[in-house]
Formats: sequence, C-alpha cells, structure tokens
Amino acid sequence: MRYLGNISPEWIEQLYLLWQSSPDAVSHDWQAFFSGLDLATESETSALSAEGDTPLKQSAVQSLIYRYRDIGHLLACTDPLSPCKIDHPLLTLDAFDLDTADLDRTFTCKRFYRERAPLREIINVLRDTYCRSIGVEFMHIQEPAERQWLIDRMEPVRNRPDLSEKEKVAILGRLREATRFEEYIGRRFMGQTRFSLEGGEVLVPLLDETFSLGARLGIVEVVMGMPHRGRLNVLANCLAVPLEDIFAQFRDNLEHGVVGDGDVKYHIGCSVDLEQADGRSIHVTLAANPSHLEAIDPVVEGKARARQELRGPEGKKEVLPLLIHGDAAFSGQGVVAETFNLSQLEGYGTGGTLHIVVNNQIGFTTLAKDARSSCYATDVAKMVMAPVFHVHGEDPEAAIHALRLALDYRQTYQRDVVV
Repeated sequence: MRYLGNISPEWIEQLYLLWQSSPDAVSHDWQAFFSGLDLATESETSALSAEGDTPLKQSAVQSLIYRYRDIGHLLACTDPLSPCKIDHPLLTLDAFDLDTADLDRTFTCKRFYRERAPLREIINVLRDTYCRSIGVEFMHIQEPAERQWLIDRMEPVRNRPDLSEKEKVAILGRLREATRFEEYIGRRFMGQTRFSLEGGEVLVPLLDETFSLGARLGIVEVVMGMPHRGRLNVLANCLAVPLEDIFAQFRDNLEHGVVGDGDVKYHIGCSVDLEQADGRSIHVTLAANPSHLEAIDPVVEGKARARQELRGPEGKKEVLPLLIHGDAAFSGQGVVAETFNLSQLEGYGTGGTLHIVVNNQIGFTTLAKDARSSCYATDVAKMVMAPVFHVHGEDPEAAIHALRLALDYRQTYQRDVVV
C-alpha cells in the first residue's frame, strides 16, 4: 500500500467496483482499505443527516446570518410614530430555501457567538440583536476586523443593555428634568421663540453617558457643536449653566417688547469642567452656533484638531469632537458630506467624530418622504464606512447601550460613528 500514490485512479476505481460486487476477489489489504473508506463515508453522511448540516442547508443558514446582519435594521422597531414591522420578504425562511422542519436542526455557525446552534435559536438571537429597539448598519464597513469587533459585542448580549437599578433610576430622573425644563419654558414664556427638545429628551442622558464613559476611556476634552433644537435644555441639564442666566434672556425679550422673536439665546455656547461620579473630570466646550445649522460642523472639527495637536501623540484619543444634528439638516446640507469627506485625511482628521442625530422626522415644514432620496437621513455617513446605530427614541436604555458601543468603537478605531 506504500505505492498507492503511483497507481492510476482509474485502476483503483475499477478495483473498488470489483470489491463492491465480490469482496473476496481482491486482496486482504484492499478489502481492509475499501472497508475503512466506506465506514468513514457512512459515518460522515450519518452525522450530517442527523444534524441537518447538508451542504446546501448549511450554506443557506450562513447566508441567513449574513443577511440579518446586513439588512436586519429594516425590521428594527425604531420609529415611535409607526407600527413595528414583523416580517420582511428577504428575511423569511423561504428566501433561503429553508422551512419550519429545519428550525430544530443544529447547524454549524461561522463567526457566530456559538459554533453550533439550532436554527430557531440562531434566528432568535439575530432578531433580538438587529430587529428590536436597535437597528445597526455596519456590513458596509470594508475592514472585516471592524465588523467582527461589532458582532462580538452585539450578538452575545443580543444588543440588550446591562444596566443596574441605580442606573435606570438615574436615567428616569434625567428624563424627568429634561421634560420639566421644556414644560416650564413653554408655560412661563408663552409666545417666545422656542426650539424645544420635546420628543428628544433622551439626548440628556445620552450626553451624560458620553461624558461619564468618555472620561473612563481616556477622553479629557469634548468639543461640541449643535443646532438650536434642544440647546437650552443641554446648557441647563448637561453643562450646568445656571437656570437664572437662561431665563434672564427670555425676560429681556419681554422687557424690550421682542415678543415672539429673539433667538439669540439659542446661538450661545459655553465652556465648563464637569466632575464625574468616579472623581474624574472632563472639559466640555459647546461652540457658539450661527443660524445655518450644520455650518458649525467644520468649526468644531477645527477646534478639536487644534486641541489634539496641543496634546501631542495621544491627542486624538484625548479630545473628542461631538456633533449633534437634526435629521433633515444632516441629509440636506452639503457641509455635512464635505465634513465627512475630510474626516479621514491626514491634514484634517480628528480621530473620529461622534455624531448624534435627533430625528424628529420633519424638516421645518417638510416630511421625510419629500426631503431626501435615501432610506435614512444618516445614509451620507456610509460614504466613510461609519457604523450607524438606529435607536428607538423612547427606549432610553437601548439608546445608552448604542452610545456605549459607538463611543467604544470610536476610541478603538479612531473613526466616525453615528447614533
């Protein structure tokens, strides 16, 4: 048998057929060889049949996993104003030539949180991860290691936040403060120009988490830019600007007869050191904003870049640019795309910007369907392969989880990320 490599395959095949019809017609060595070959083949076939791992079925399951990661966000429940979708034609079993009989069969899973799992469990994990309160667009990222980094942090926990009771109570308290602030302004200064945060109050605990987690991740400065919408609430509840200073600007308008006008207060910025619960401190600068919404974006990037260069080699990890956007302006103003285009260039890069888009689904007087050609307001961010986390605006715990992932990703890969 040591000369097997020099024998013609055709001759071996003829010998094998002879052995099948008359085993005693070949030598004992060949009988042992062909018996072992058949035994191995039967064992493999039996195992595959028992577990459902026929090649076509196995390939279909792997395709299903990939597609959930790719377009599962289309099934995510992220719109408080619309009923949640329960199915999508590209994510049904039929779309992969699978059926209900396959649900309890076990399949091998490549780069999944388990090496083998029943199809039913695979689908449950994927739906929980990508089709609940968080929808994630990340498969457009061309670097496999970055995609796998996100997968490894989402699928094992099914994109569910791990918050303590104390953290949940703290989030509720912050939402309450944000809501009461807007209610008071609306009641006390009736008729005054307002750009309230109503409906987007989750921004307040999100910024709290950004500063707290950022300090733990080594960030010592945050340079912020934001539009009028929600600015006073952020100044009061996140940046510790005294309420009397904010209310005084409303009273000044009344005293000087500027009723129904006067939005200067929505342009102002501030600079403050914020002490965190663990004793760390982080410096936050909110840039003063002109009227033209996203015009502040390149200004913030420039201010952040200057601070980073002053801090030396670790500057890009120590200084975070943070931009808050409205949905219509994010998709509608060209300066957003221009800023993204500069983000990875050596002369302009700032080590990744954290973008938070507060989506109120209306651009002044225009509905989303009349305002853009893309599916999402954030699609422009995919030009630089930034991951995008779509989150239900009334699920603050999910929003906190997405923010943590996003900020961790930015610090790890020094790239833009969008929530």
